[in-house]
Amino acid sequence: MDTTESDFRQQLIAALPALRRYCYALTTHPQNAEDLLQASVERALSRWQQYQVDTHFDRWLYRLCRNYWIDTMRKQKPSETWDEEHDYEQQTLSTEQVYSSSATLSKVQSHMQKLNEAMRSVLYLVAVEGRSYQEAADILNVPIGTVMSRLTRARQQLSRSVGDI
Repeated sequence: MDTTESDFRQQLIAALPALRRYCYALTTHPQNAEDLLQASVERALSRWQQYQVDTHFDRWLYRLCRNYWIDTMRKQKPSETWDEEHDYEQQTLSTEQVYSSSATLSKVQSHMQKLNEAMRSVLYLVAVEGRSYQEAADILNVPIGTVMSRLTRARQQLSRSVGDI
């Protein structure tokens, strides 16, 4: 059973904030995230008739976004130094700022950006979006065991990095 275009557009508009955060989790760069968001929305709108009502809209949308991201990265043939070249410059924080919770959150986000894309995606979906392991596995199109191992490694790596805060 197909959905109407207006219903589809309403669901898409409602999903934009979460999709924007997911794009940022994938790219770790605001401008790249906005570009990915725009391309994903364009792709979703051009394929709205492929969406089936009995499926989870957000999973369909996240998978579409992720697949586009992968295709883009394959075309660009990224190197291992890409993340280093595009990382944000670390800002020095005053003693007062270091002890505030917003500074701590900022540091955690910074360390999270340093995780590789696979671990960052799983961590984002499970820890930030509150997705179940099965939902994350469906979105990323990987087995649930892969989600669990990536999540464990991401948490361990993040814990080691954040331990310095």
